[in-house]
Amino acid sequence: MSEAGGILKAGEMAGRLAEALERERSGKSFGAAGAVLKKSWAEARKAALAQYARGDALTEKLSSVMDEAIVTLAAGALALAGQKGKLAIVATGGYGRRQLAPLSDIDLLILHAGVGDEALKAAVNALLYPLWDAGLIVGHAAHTPASAARFAETDMTAMTAFLDARLVAGDTRLFKDFTGRFDILRWRMKSKFLKAKRDEQEARHDLSAQSRYLAEPDLKEGKGGLRDIHVIGWLHRALYGKPLSAASRRGGIFRPEDIASLKRAERFLLSVRAHLHDIRGRADERLTFDIQPALAERLGYAARADISAAERMMKHYFVTAVEIGRLTRIFWARVEEENAKLLDRAPAALPRALSSDEAGAGVNLRIRTGRLDFSSAAAAGRNPLDLFRYFRAFARRPDIDFHPDALALIAKSAVKVTSEVRRDPVVAKIFLASIATAKDPVKLLRVMSETGLLGRYIPSFGQITGRIQYGLYRRFSLDEHIFQSIGYLTKIRQGEMAEDHPIATSILDARKDAAPFYVAVLLHEAGWSLKERTADNAEALVTRVARRLGASEEEARRIAWCAARPLFMVRIAERRDLSEMKAIAAFAAEVGSQERLDLLLVLTVCHLRAVSEGAWDEWTRRQIAALYHGASAFLAGGEEALREAMAARASASRRQAESALADWPREERAAFVGRLSNQSLTLIEPHVFARAADLVRSADKAGVAASIRDGAIEAIVYARDRAGLLADLAGAIASAGGNVRSVHAITLEDGRVIDAFSILQPEGAAADATGDFVRTLHANLLAAAKSKPASGPSGLRRIGDRRVIFEVPADVRLDSQASDAALVVETEGRDRPGLLYSLTSAIADLGLTIRSAHIATYGERAVDAFYLQDEKGRKIDDMRVHLAIRKKLLAVLTEPQAARVKAAV
Repeated sequence: MSEAGGILKAGEMAGRLAEALERERSGKSFGAAGAVLKKSWAEARKAALAQYARGDALTEKLSSVMDEAIVTLAAGALALAGQKGKLAIVATGGYGRRQLAPLSDIDLLILHAGVGDEALKAAVNALLYPLWDAGLIVGHAAHTPASAARFAETDMTAMTAFLDARLVAGDTRLFKDFTGRFDILRWRMKSKFLKAKRDEQEARHDLSAQSRYLAEPDLKEGKGGLRDIHVIGWLHRALYGKPLSAASRRGGIFRPEDIASLKRAERFLLSVRAHLHDIRGRADERLTFDIQPALAERLGYAARADISAAERMMKHYFVTAVEIGRLTRIFWARVEEENAKLLDRAPAALPRALSSDEAGAGVNLRIRTGRLDFSSAAAAGRNPLDLFRYFRAFARRPDIDFHPDALALIAKSAVKVTSEVRRDPVVAKIFLASIATAKDPVKLLRVMSETGLLGRYIPSFGQITGRIQYGLYRRFSLDEHIFQSIGYLTKIRQGEMAEDHPIATSILDARKDAAPFYVAVLLHEAGWSLKERTADNAEALVTRVARRLGASEEEARRIAWCAARPLFMVRIAERRDLSEMKAIAAFAAEVGSQERLDLLLVLTVCHLRAVSEGAWDEWTRRQIAALYHGASAFLAGGEEALREAMAARASASRRQAESALADWPREERAAFVGRLSNQSLTLIEPHVFARAADLVRSADKAGVAASIRDGAIEAIVYARDRAGLLADLAGAIASAGGNVRSVHAITLEDGRVIDAFSILQPEGAAADATGDFVRTLHANLLAAAKSKPASGPSGLRRIGDRRVIFEVPADVRLDSQASDAALVVETEGRDRPGLLYSLTSAIADLGLTIRSAHIATYGERAVDAFYLQDEKGRKIDDMRVHLAIRKKLLAVLTEPQAARVKAAV
């Protein structure tokens, strides 16, 4: 037996398994081999994870232990093949590369010759059944050497797998027969194989948004992951018939230092993957937020003052992914140089348009093998301006790809970007022209960052490179989020998103110089580089950088004010009642000028479009548009102009409401619309209003209409108002598993109320479950509208609800100045099932009424704003009541989760 806690000694797996097989053959036991293999493999995995820090050593050791098992099992299989039969057991895939992760599949090719069908079946079963009984996932194929080669010719997956073929047990000559045939095929198909792998890689990268910087990346299939390393290895074997590790130290595709760097990257990813498998208990490849802290602890990362252990690990991951990208780019360039058929159409000489730029003529550029390179590497290494002019040329012609030698030179020379270079106005002009006119600004900035040039030129940017905001709200790292935001800015500026963003498009159309918008978007996350992350500190930092980039003092202050407050506009739009003049006037007064407002609107749109898929929707668009137009009126003519604008908006809403009821008799239509306040009409979209009106017209005491719109569920409830009605309805939604996105209320003069909800389905719900969800939701809401439910929602979390893993400090903020008619109360805390129900129930318990509720969710963080009045409809001024509100709501937000955080079955 192995020593306590130690890895199985060499030969120990074979000994155990041989003994179990002998017991089976003698009839003393059944299935003993599978049981022994299962136990021994579990011991081997546990010991290897404990003893090997390096992923390459760990996976190689596991491969060796599995070899012992296969060799022992193969002995029985070979005996069943007959005297004239020949078998060879060949490892392929990761097992063939000796990179067997703890819970990876085991891929086998079983080569045979001179074996009858029945004997072959018996031999294969003898090999595979113990592996299956041990719970291992085994992929296998049985072929003669000739049929294996023929199969690989028609199946690219097999062609790829066979490149990693390694003989584990059996007839050596049979294996050599296969490899000889396969080598001939490999040489004949290399051009087709290269094109196929390039297409596969592009398609795979598209699935990860062509980004290495997803906050929850797939370390195997994602861009910059293990699969990209595998592709390099496969292509090297396909071209040269030998592994990359055996490449010539001189004159090969990679320099020795590049090969060493690739091995370091692979070692890190293999380490992460091995421990990820173990923690998950399955072959999972995605670095999700819930697993990152435990994984960081396993790998020895420690927290620092301004960054958690998980963030440090992920930054290491992103740096590794960038390096893999650099090496991939070098590899493809070298391959294309040697295989002219793979070259895309590209100019042979430098196009005339690239012979000069904002710095004048005499650019140090040339086209080499269809890619952009420096004419003189020595001159570029001495002159940092050449590095920036290189990217200026790419901005104009992104169809001419980067030459890896040029990027290597830029990476090596970036250190020469000193404070003097940062203050050079010519460099600033070239840099701004590059990002503001680039046809593909995302790729330009991403590559500029990967070479280190962007981080050297703007040090605050370098400090946030590869950093993530730990939470469910963002989908990219901070630097990639900025690149994506600038991509949206360019699309809007070019008119590609005019239908979705007419205001932002018109703003940019009216400005000849878009540089301030690009600078604001580029620097709007700069505050994350500061130890004390406040708006004032961020504003001071951005002002300095903007001045250095050529902005005037006034323009720099405008850029900095907006860049330091990228969430200001959306927070007001989502958390304030925009039917009240005071909310819009206060916002406009703080913004201070139309120029700032325009810049802030464009920045807000770009930020929200990039931050996450659900951050921008129709409701957000309407709220931001209303806030922008109201603030524009106030900035142009003060309160009187705002009052007129809001009156015009209300009149337009009233006309839309009447139009929505065009099929009603005129008198009935006018009477119904006349019962509604301007506030109600401006809050509700015309189509929602029409459905609500039909409910009022047809329902007796209560009614509910529910439908699917823009990815959310719209539910309109008509009921007699009562204390705690909103809480009951929120509880009904929570009981169905839904999350409230927004809610607006219309109070009618007869004591009835119309509540319009926008509701999101449970996270992770199956696409075909929507119908059942809407039916349950409708039934729950109708029951709650008719009478108070006997009990509230259970508060049980769904399996897979990841909000529970995050800590969100609870806070309750009271603002008595935000509204003349109500006390505004904001609550902030970790979102959970039934949170809105619990908050509104607590408010009802205090005897208060909710004039309006504004719901905002940012991943795991819920921020809800309530306009509260007393039972007589008056604003709450009593400080004792203020204290009671704060105490009661804080108790809800900090409610112990031990009893609530259960898996909902």
